[in-house]
Amino acid sequence: MIGIFGGTFDPVHNGHLHVAQQVLDRLVLDQVHFLPCAIPVHRGVPRASAVDRTRMIELALEGREQFKLNTLELKRDGKSHMVDTLREIRAGYPGQTICLILGADAFNQLKGWKSPKEILQLAHLVVCQRPDVELDRAIFSDHWVEFPAMPGESIEGCILPLAIDENPCSSTRVRNMLEAQESEVQCLHPAVFEYIQDHHLYH
Repeated sequence: MIGIFGGTFDPVHNGHLHVAQQVLDRLVLDQVHFLPCAIPVHRGVPRASAVDRTRMIELALEGREQFKLNTLELKRDGKSHMVDTLREIRAGYPGQTICLILGADAFNQLKGWKSPKEILQLAHLVVCQRPDVELDRAIFSDHWVEFPAMPGESIEGCILPLAIDENPCSSTRVRNMLEAQESEVQCLHPAVFEYIQDHHLYH
């Protein structure tokens, strides 16, 4: 099984790694693909360039063989629609189980995405729960399953809520700390922090 973890990763931080590792371990995934978007549809334009965000992800993932960088959206022109990406991934991994990893906030906005029904036809949705966000279970209500039940023979079409241990790191918090020119940011991999400092990002 392959996990797809999309986002701006502006910058990638330990909270991202924390979520990805928990999903990987609990669902016994073979890989988690970190998928930086090019032009976000539902949020602002990233402050760091695609080149810088890609390099920071590479640095953060070094030595983690089950975490992969996936640049499909960066290579494709136009806005980053997840359904287009999943079509490409599905074509490249025929017969493979694909799990799209979403935060609770993103999932609750799913009906506003491009072709949400097709997204569910291309992948399972793993929704990472937070105590302060209530999931909208009216969204594709007949597709929900509960952990530890994972889809059996089906390779797509299920929605699995997954309680994740909270991590205080967020990209907004990291950027605020960097703007304040703090000499150390605990939420960042040391190599990522060094890259940010060397390239004068987020100041």
